[in-house]
Amino acid sequence: MKTPAQLATSIDRFREGFWDRRPVDHPPIGVFPDRSLLPVNYLKEPFPREVVLPSDVTPALVRTDFEDMSFGRRVLSDDWIPFSAAWRAIPWLEAVCGCGVRFAEGSLSAGHFVTDVHELPELLLPGNVEWIECLRQQTAYLVQTSPPDCWISQTIIRGLSDALAGLRGLSAFFLDLYDAPDIIDETAARIAELLVDLARLHIGLVEPNLGGYGHIFGYWAPQPTFVLQEDMMGMCAPEVYRDHFMSLDARIVEALGPCTLFHIHTTGYQHFRHVLQIPGLDGLQFTVEANGPRLLDLVPVFREVLEQSRLIVFVDAQFEDLGEVLRRIPHDGLYLMISDRFIPDEGSYQDFLAANW
Repeated sequence: MKTPAQLATSIDRFREGFWDRRPVDHPPIGVFPDRSLLPVNYLKEPFPREVVLPSDVTPALVRTDFEDMSFGRRVLSDDWIPFSAAWRAIPWLEAVCGCGVRFAEGSLSAGHFVTDVHELPELLLPGNVEWIECLRQQTAYLVQTSPPDCWISQTIIRGLSDALAGLRGLSAFFLDLYDAPDIIDETAARIAELLVDLARLHIGLVEPNLGGYGHIFGYWAPQPTFVLQEDMMGMCAPEVYRDHFMSLDARIVEALGPCTLFHIHTTGYQHFRHVLQIPGLDGLQFTVEANGPRLLDLVPVFREVLEQSRLIVFVDAQFEDLGEVLRRIPHDGLYLMISDRFIPDEGSYQDFLAANW
C-alpha cells in the first residue's frame, strides 16, 4: 500500500512531531478511509443469523482492514499507517463479559442480559472465554498473513462504563450509577482487570514493525499502544466519570504503560479535564462530529489539551473550518485524521498541505 521510503518519512514525522513534540515540516496527517468506519461491511457474504458466535468469525466471513482499505484508497503520500485488527465490528469486551453479539445492518451490538444490578457481584468474569480464544486466533492469523507494510493493531475494546451499559442496558446502567454505586464500582474494577488481560493478549502476540507499532487510528507508536474510551460518560456530568471510572482508568494506564491514549467524542467531551489528569496518559483523541459543537468553538479545548499533552483530532465533519483552527492551535504533539470524504485523492491532499503549510 505504501513504499518503504514513504513509511520511513511518516514514522519520523510521528516520532518527532507527535511523540517527541518537536518542530517538523507539518504535523502527521492521516487520510482516513471513510468506508472503514463500518467494519460490518467487511462481510464477504450476507450473514444468515441474528446472533454472531465466536466460531463464525473467520477469514472466510470477513475481509481484513488492510484488504478493505486497499479497494478505494487514492491518497498515498499522507502519513496514514496501514493496519489490520481483529474484526472491529465485534463488541469484544462486552462479548467476553458474556453479552450476546447481535447482528444488524450497519453495526453489531451487545445484548444485555443482567436483569438486576444486584446480580452483578455474582457475575462470572470472563463470561465467555470462547471470545477470548477468537480474539487470540484472529490476531495470530493477522500476524502470520499480513504484508510487511501492514501493522497489526489493537482492535476496538470499549471502556468500563460501555461494558456495564452492555451488560445492563443503557437506561438501567444510568440508574445503577445512583441506585447502586458501590456495585457499579466493584464490577467496573473487575472489568478493568479483564480489559488489561485482553490488551496484553494482543501485546504478547504482536512484534514491532519498523521499530514500532500501529493503531486503527492510523498512527505509529514507538511502544505497544492502546486507546481507552468511556463513551457512556459523554452522557453524564463530568463528576460521574471522576467518581466512578477515573481511578480505574488510571490503573489501566499504569498497567499498559506508555503510548496509552484516550478517545472522546465532541458530542460528549465534558469529562476531558479529568481524563487529562490521569497520570501517565500520553494523549487524547477527539472525534469531531456534525451534531457536536462547532469545530472553531473547540479551539480553546484543543489548546488546553496541547498545552498539557498530545492531541489526535479526527475530522469526520466540519472540514471547512479546519484551516482556521490550525492557525489558532499549536502543532507540536498534534496528529490530524481527516476523512477521505474531504480529501479524496492525491491532488486534494497536496492542495490541503499547500494551503496550510
